[in-house]
Amino acid sequence: MDESTLPEGGHLPEDTAVLVALGEDVPTEVDAHLAGCAVCRDEVAAWSRVVGAARSEDVVEPVPVPAGTWEGIARELGFDPLTPRAPSPAPAGGPEPVAPVVRPLRREPGRTAPRRRWLPVAAAAAVGLGLGVLGTRLAADPPTPTAAPRPVVVSSAALGPLPGQDPGPARGTADVTEQDGTRRLELRISGVPAPVDGFLEAWLLDADGGLVSLGTLDGGTADAGAVTAVTTVTLPADLDLDRFAVVDVSREPLDGDPGHSSDSVLRGTLSVGA
Repeated sequence: MDESTLPEGGHLPEDTAVLVALGEDVPTEVDAHLAGCAVCRDEVAAWSRVVGAARSEDVVEPVPVPAGTWEGIARELGFDPLTPRAPSPAPAGGPEPVAPVVRPLRREPGRTAPRRRWLPVAAAAAVGLGLGVLGTRLAADPPTPTAAPRPVVVSSAALGPLPGQDPGPARGTADVTEQDGTRRLELRISGVPAPVDGFLEAWLLDADGGLVSLGTLDGGTADAGAVTAVTTVTLPADLDLDRFAVVDVSREPLDGDPGHSSDSVLRGTLSVGA
């Protein structure tokens, strides 16, 4: 091969680049051309990566070959595939049956055999095989998903009846958690006498009489006149829990007044550092 025999554009044919990538022997003219042509060197490098990826796995599980594959390869290489047939039983004492053969096709004068047109196809198939092995490995040993960060308890309080009230079974807990910069207050109460005509509401109080409503305690259950409930409230980002550190649960009448009724049934103080 010399420069005058190169295709239009002055670059190596694709099958020649594949042969170089596969490590096959090529004419010295090919090496000489590669030494002075960056485009062809890049193409050989690309095919070399393909070949390297296909050869990187030591063990490859066999896969069924689609019907007609070998016949297509035989025709591409210039052979006439014969469909195998079950051999006829040999007559008694006669010779063993002869197995079917594959014979070369008769070519017309001047027609050359398409010897290497299958090389790019083979290289592409090798890449598909390598990707299939990689997919099998990932399916057998999938990457461990990264666990989401768990909420962290940053402050808590134990709730009980106020001084001077009947120290009955009414109890509660309040936990402030933080996750991804968001704070939430989870409130649990049990044994609180059910309001006869009204509802229970949760609050945060400060030492100067300021208060923040956390909403009503809906969805609880009443057993023998005592309420058990759990509620979680997302706290405002600018709420100062060092100031509003007292958790309060009150009985509120159905009078349309949004303010605190002063009828508290549970109260407790959050630990410092929220």
